[in-house]
Amino acid sequence: MTSRAIVLVLVLMACSGAARESHNYGDASAGGNLTGAWDASLSLIRPYPLGLSGPPARRICGTIGFVADHRAVSPDPADVASLGVYYLYLSRLGLDWLNDNAFPAALATAPLAREAATNPDQRDSITIVLNPGSSERIVLLGRHDPVGIEGEWIAQSARGTATGSFSLRPHQSAAQGSC
Repeated sequence: MTSRAIVLVLVLMACSGAARESHNYGDASAGGNLTGAWDASLSLIRPYPLGLSGPPARRICGTIGFVADHRAVSPDPADVASLGVYYLYLSRLGLDWLNDNAFPAALATAPLAREAATNPDQRDSITIVLNPGSSERIVLLGRHDPVGIEGEWIAQSARGTATGSFSLRPHQSAAQGSC
């Protein structure tokens, strides 16, 4: 599974058709562009209240990669969502408790361009849903900053609600591990 996820992230990066250096990740005017690979860190603040035992970790690190979803119908390119895959060991935080073997999908959206124009506070907002459509809803809500994206996550399931914080940084080489 690990090698499959890494290969998928590499394929996503190769298929994006854009050099990583061409993106200004911290620029809110980039329309929430997430194309490329990101180093992800999730920290647990409040675990599920209906867990049998505490989660084995309070922080996990991994990788998430995105490509633009050009299938979306919108006259404004800033309204295009990003599709992604991730490699995050969510069960170490007590998430993914159903051990769902579904493909590790992610869907990222930014406010529509017209909404961002009327509300400047939303220009740099981003929403990422992990495993859209699954019975465990995990949503990351963040804001672009000069070095990446910072925010909070919330997970909801039959076991209650778990919360935490997260950060995404443009992917660094494996030799520079950040976790």
